[in-house]
Amino acid sequence: HGIRGFNWPPSSPDLNLIEKVWRWIKEELKKLPYVLKSKEDLKRELQKLWDRVDSRDFRPYIERLTCKIEDVIAVRGLATIH
Repeated sequence: HGIRGFNWPPSSPDLNLIEKVWRWIKEELKKLPYVLKSKEDLKRELQKLWDRVDSRDFRPYIERLTCKIEDVIAVRGLATIH
């Protein structure tokens, strides 16, 4: 999907793009007009959503990453406000 991976510490969710992707997936699952009744249903929907992930949708976040890194350094690894 054109998303380049980075090895970030697990305690830095502010710097972890996959957290943004998971948040998007969770929001999309909430919009489903039906209830998922099995693990298979969930797997199917997750796969559909994963296939829709487009790195262009996350470009604004990626472009702000340098500033976010500086923010995290400034707060010594704690969560930032944006």
